[in-house]
Amino acid sequence: MLPKPVLLSRAQIDAPTWDNHIHHSRQCVIYALSWYLDIVCEDWQALFWPSATDFSMVMPLPVRQKFGRRVLYQPLFCQYLGVFSKHELTAEQCEAFLQVLATLFPYISNYSFNPENLAVMGTICPKGFEMKVFQTHWLHLERPYAELYAGYTKDRRANMKRSARTDWQIVESDDFEPLIGLFEGNHAQGIGKISTNAYQILRRLGEACIGNDCGYLVYAYGGTRVCAGILLTRYRGRTIYLFNAANNAGRKGNARAAMLDAYFCENAGTKSVFDFESPEKESIVAYYAGFGAVVMPFYCVSRNALPFPFRQIQKFRKWLLIRTRRCLFSGLCRISNPFPANLF
Repeated sequence: MLPKPVLLSRAQIDAPTWDNHIHHSRQCVIYALSWYLDIVCEDWQALFWPSATDFSMVMPLPVRQKFGRRVLYQPLFCQYLGVFSKHELTAEQCEAFLQVLATLFPYISNYSFNPENLAVMGTICPKGFEMKVFQTHWLHLERPYAELYAGYTKDRRANMKRSARTDWQIVESDDFEPLIGLFEGNHAQGIGKISTNAYQILRRLGEACIGNDCGYLVYAYGGTRVCAGILLTRYRGRTIYLFNAANNAGRKGNARAAMLDAYFCENAGTKSVFDFESPEKESIVAYYAGFGAVVMPFYCVSRNALPFPFRQIQKFRKWLLIRTRRCLFSGLCRISNPFPANLF
């Protein structure tokens, strides 16, 4: 019988030891680093296996209080987490982690496992959990730029030709205020009410990424005016398209496409992957696929074992929230989704 994973609070976790494990794990991604989790999570804990002192696997757990109980959730600017291991994860080990989750959290709003956990997650059927497959899009940059460009669709190459006529000036920066201003002035109203805390998290996260040499912020200027901006994170060979915004001129002139293309050109031939962090919107998915990106699926789990009447109330709230999101997003015509769905 396998040992059960051990739960530790954030105060019990040594950050350098944790980050060293994530750095050398098979599933390494920036979302799981301690400083990143400290910014995006209200609080977080973690499961260690097989013990807290001698471990080869960990699972970060973002938690917050709801209904007077601890709830496991997926925070903003954190597409997926899951199990991070030095060795290949087995079905038995994966089930051991989920069994502990079931004892700890009667309610899991959603929790996404990284794409590297996909194969083993597909072999299990954990009791009491709802499992869904989501997807993002990855573009592998190890090929020469000419080959990457040849993989663009006809529409995307047309976008690049139109953007070239605008002659965008692409400038790297460490100032997040223009990016947030572009979003507030051109995207926020169409999405709905946005918590001021989301902007605070974005500022802190962007500053921390750049301070840790993991962030890349660029703007597209039309003359002296900033018309679009993108924020990327870069860590251990994976670049993530974390946030973006553009005004009307930037959208019409395909400024964001120009910035992405410039990044692909500069980093072509490197052993790196570009993660578009795709939302669940058909038009946006098609846009990202137009760069030659391939679908990368991952599992998301949820759980509702709350007692009556909390279970029924939460089911209704979840149904209402999904319906509201669909109504809001159905009228949007954006090339990307700047904030994850759990922003509302």
